[in-house]
Parts: sequence; C-alpha cells; structure tokens
Amino acid sequence: MKKLVALVIIFFTFFAQAQNENEINNKIPEEAKKINQVVIPATSTQVIQPKETTPAQSTQTTQKAKHENEKKSAIPFVKKLYFGGTFGATFGNYTSITIAPTIGYRLRPSLYTGVKFYYTYSKQKFGSNSYEYHNYGIGTFLRWFAFSDIYLHVAPEAFSYEQTTIANQTSREWVPYLWAGAGIRKRVSNRSWISVHVLFDMINDKNSPYDQWEPNLVIGAGTSF
Repeated sequence: MKKLVALVIIFFTFFAQAQNENEINNKIPEEAKKINQVVIPATSTQVIQPKETTPAQSTQTTQKAKHENEKKSAIPFVKKLYFGGTFGATFGNYTSITIAPTIGYRLRPSLYTGVKFYYTYSKQKFGSNSYEYHNYGIGTFLRWFAFSDIYLHVAPEAFSYEQTTIANQTSREWVPYLWAGAGIRKRVSNRSWISVHVLFDMINDKNSPYDQWEPNLVIGAGTSF
C-alpha cells in the first residue's frame, strides 16, 4: 500500500513538472512573437493632388499676378524726376559764363530728358572795346548712357542775346542752337552726381557769338529722389 501511494505521488509530481515545462515552452514562442511584432510606424508619402481650377479662376489668378508684378515694377512719376543744373564757361574773344537749372525725367534707366533754363553773363571784345551782356534762354535735351557713366548728349536750345547797336543802343535777338557731344558722369552718392561734357553747335547760326565748331565745355550736377 505504501509503495502504491509513493508511485502515485511520483506520477503526479512528474505530471506537474511536464505541464509546467509545456506551459513554459508554449509561452516562449508567444513572447518571441510579441517581440518580433514590434509595431513600426508605417511611413507613407502623401501625394497632394493639385486642386482643379476653372478657367475663370485661372484667368483671375493670372491677372492678379500680372497686376502685382506691374505694381512692383512701376515707379511713381515723382521718383523718375531729378533736379540739377549745369555750369558752362567759354573764354576768349567771347567770354560766357552760364548757369542753368534743370528739371529732368528718366525715360528709361539709360535714357534721360528734361528742360533747362539759362542765364548767361557774357563779355565780347571788339578791338580795344568790350561789351557786357545779360542773356537768357531755354532748351531741352536727350541724354543716352551708352557705356555705364559715359553718355551722348543732344540739346536744342534758343537764346535771347542782348546786343549793342552802333548808336550804343541795346536790342535783343533770338539765336537757335543744336548742341551735340559726349560726356561722363561721376556719382558722389546713390542719388547725386556731377557731370562734364563737351558740346558742338550743329547749326552755327550767323548771329551766334560762338565761332564755328567752337567747343562748349559744360559742368553739371544733379540729384534725384
């Protein structure tokens, strides 16, 4: 009887151990499976499809972009204006000193135009006699910067000259000019500059006080907004 009880105890002990080992063996693959099943966030590329636009919306967008570009590129009229003046001098039998304020306008980055008003003090010699005059005039010009600060200059003008008659009386006469030449500009700041150019008269009117093809040296300065 004691042997039978001992056998039963041994059997149940062996059976319990077998069950425990079986549960452990079954548990290990599940744990391994869990480890292998680590969730990795899926990465996906989201393709954004362009929104469909109607022809009316497309036209409106194009016009709006064009308007913005024109608004950015357009320069107000005032900002294209500049103010300055020139100083001209000629010495010899006919001495002339001219001061001319200028109102200019920039047509293009390399093309300028404007209006000038002149006042000239002159002195002319006739033999041993000399006469002084006060003259005035008006003119316009076109200046093209062909190479950086080097420019070509054309300026039609008209002057009212005071003259002395044989009877020592004074009279006035208008004389036309068409000056043409070239010059150079030197900037002293972003908005200011000085210029020097040499001009020749293309008309050579008979009443002009200048000799034919006599050079006219003009020194100017200007500033813009």
